[in-house]
Amino acid sequence: MPLFTPEERKRTAQSVSDDELPVLHHFATAFGETLVRGFLLENLLELDLASTHQSQLAVWGPARITFDRSGSSAAVAQAPVTWTPPSPEWVSEAGFAWHDVLHACAAVRRGRPWQSLWYLQRMRNRTLGLAQERHMWTADFFDRVDDLPDDELEPLQPTLVATLEPGMLLNAIEAATRAFLEELRRGDENLAGRLEGPLLELVRMRE
Repeated sequence: MPLFTPEERKRTAQSVSDDELPVLHHFATAFGETLVRGFLLENLLELDLASTHQSQLAVWGPARITFDRSGSSAAVAQAPVTWTPPSPEWVSEAGFAWHDVLHACAAVRRGRPWQSLWYLQRMRNRTLGLAQERHMWTADFFDRVDDLPDDELEPLQPTLVATLEPGMLLNAIEAATRAFLEELRRGDENLAGRLEGPLLELVRMRE
């Protein structure tokens, strides 16, 4: 059964009222059993409040406990959990990538440039996400994407299109495909070799 009752969730959502802080907007979400409420203040400061059940509490880095009646939270903070980001799933990611290449090209040729752009952006983000995971960084929010080496970022610059003209989109899709294949080659060289010829041939078709 859920660790939080509906009434507890409601009280958590009401933890900060507009009378206490100058709130422009607020929203609530959940990550598993952790309840998070985000507040945007009038000075554009973001305030996040999270609540989690004691049995689910874990600390991944330095933490300062300000109030702990039972002492259990302090004990958890003194023994942070070692967290390791997941290794790239090369085979699965390759499947999603060739799917996006096919649909990006098809969208261009059907006169649907905005849909093609969406697939192009997915291709670029997939490559950047894999690169971050390969460097043992979490890729959930792209916190470390700007720390990637220049030689891994530069091949993706041509994927930033200035127009939705079909030729421009196809050139960008080709650049994104090449960049993904290069990243895939670092994890599964044989798979990258099998995909390279057919995918690039598809992208280069102009009719």
